[in-house]
Amino acid sequence: MQAGLTQGEVALRLGRAGPGGKSYVCRIERGGFPGLGFHVLGGFLQACGAGPDSITDTVAWYFGRPSAFEERTRKQVAEAAAGLPVLKQARVTYYDTFHKPAVGRRETPDEQRERRVREARGQVRSIGWERRLHRVWNDVLNELRIGCKEPLAAYLGAYGRKVFAALRRTRKARPVWREKAMAELDNWAAAQGLPPEPFVRMKQAVLSLFVDMERRGEFD
Repeated sequence: MQAGLTQGEVALRLGRAGPGGKSYVCRIERGGFPGLGFHVLGGFLQACGAGPDSITDTVAWYFGRPSAFEERTRKQVAEAAAGLPVLKQARVTYYDTFHKPAVGRRETPDEQRERRVREARGQVRSIGWERRLHRVWNDVLNELRIGCKEPLAAYLGAYGRKVFAALRRTRKARPVWREKAMAELDNWAAAQGLPPEPFVRMKQAVLSLFVDMERRGEFD
């Protein structure tokens, strides 16, 4: 501690010389004290011999830090993203920070935590799917001898994502809705003035990927 006192000495000054004194001081220092008020915090700082400036700085630091609930939730979100590359982990964290529930929806703290962790896991799954799609895209480009920097390659990547999204959207719908979604996509390349053959091959490759992922239960 900056005051040069041990937790036991601070506990003694607070009148908590018993076995739980150090634990009490530790909880105050870590911010894990439910319902911590100014009287407790003020007594703690006084016991440490802190002056007015230290009290102001400490109060500002304490109330500017995340709550214990927020820290636990962030930890669970980070655990959900563990194993991903650093930049992908940052993407999950960014989504958790800035994505908010629908306007007007009320959540209890536990409901909020469960939603955020569930959404973080959803982001991790989406990142995994994107990586699988990227490999399929590469395979199709190599098969058709298309350079990855050619304009057609970008169109094929966008088309592959559209096919995958349509398959996911209609996965549990009636077959007629999937057929309709696929038919609409068949017209996409023509609307862009592009040759249809590469897009037919891309569609076949994404369909094969999707069937394999369904078989493995990756969407359940």
